[in-house]
Amino acid sequence: MTTITLDIPDHLAPIVTELGDQLSLVLEMGLSRLAPISTKAYSEAVTLLTQAPTPEAIIAFRFSEEIETRVSDLLDRSDEGNLSLAEEVELDRFGRLEEQLQLVKARVLV
Repeated sequence: MTTITLDIPDHLAPIVTELGDQLSLVLEMGLSRLAPISTKAYSEAVTLLTQAPTPEAIIAFRFSEEIETRVSDLLDRSDEGNLSLAEEVELDRFGRLEEQLQLVKARVLV
């Protein structure tokens, strides 16, 4: 493990102190939210939904090949038990996004 010295605002000091050894977990989870691929997936979904898509366009929507490849890789590594915590969070975010898109697609079909 690496030791890093940080300057943080005074109001965060008690929070960081309280987190103790869980700070690395909090940092890893927070940084995973900034993962470019994960952010790109949300961006693609938002772009679709903000363009007044036809029902057909919503049903036909698929993520880019780059995102599909990343999700496939994460799923394979998850099956092998080789995901870092950040990757678990990233995969969970993809799963929740996909679930929301499936609900949107289901509503279009009704």
